[in-house]
Amino acid sequence: MIRVLIADDHVIFRQGLLNLLQSASDIVVVGEAGDGAETLNLIIKERPDIAILDISMPGLDGFEIFQKIREIGIETRVIFLTMHKDSITAKRAIQSDVSGYVLKDNAFEDLLYSIRAVFSGGTFISPSVSQKIFKSPSHEGKESHVLTVREREILKLIALGLSNKQIAHQLFISVKTVETHRTNIMKKLDVHTIADLVRYAIKIGLLEK
Repeated sequence: MIRVLIADDHVIFRQGLLNLLQSASDIVVVGEAGDGAETLNLIIKERPDIAILDISMPGLDGFEIFQKIREIGIETRVIFLTMHKDSITAKRAIQSDVSGYVLKDNAFEDLLYSIRAVFSGGTFISPSVSQKIFKSPSHEGKESHVLTVREREILKLIALGLSNKQIAHQLFISVKTVETHRTNIMKKLDVHTIADLVRYAIKIGLLEK
């Protein structure tokens, strides 16, 4: 079971999320909160697999909560659920190693998928936000050429939040082959996390193509 915590200061919206998550057989909600301090205390107490945080909350905001739990050493993965559609806030979230960025406008379409993708080690960014991020000017440098065409293709799919199994299905290759490519990509780029790969894909403008 995926243990999830929900934090949003709008009670009616939070109740809607709770109802959505309770309808999923593989997800259990271990707590809900309406302000930053309560959210932080619940994460420390419950250590959920995933915390779904509104960025703008009374007291501590989502970024501050994320920073504090990392300082404490809690490895709970964080998905921001937010009204902020601008690329600046989204890029800040990605650069902070947040695992997901879901717009409230699309919450009931994207949230279940994003939770499962993040729990499997992937990332998820709402498509409309991704388009804004990846329309920014390309910063591709000569270092990107260390990757083969296939590795760049797989890097793109990783950055879009697809799991190894989904990439294998889309490219008609085995999961083991995807895992090998992922390992080789990380070695070549000298990166160690999925968030690092996403940042690199943004840096070189890979998802513009």
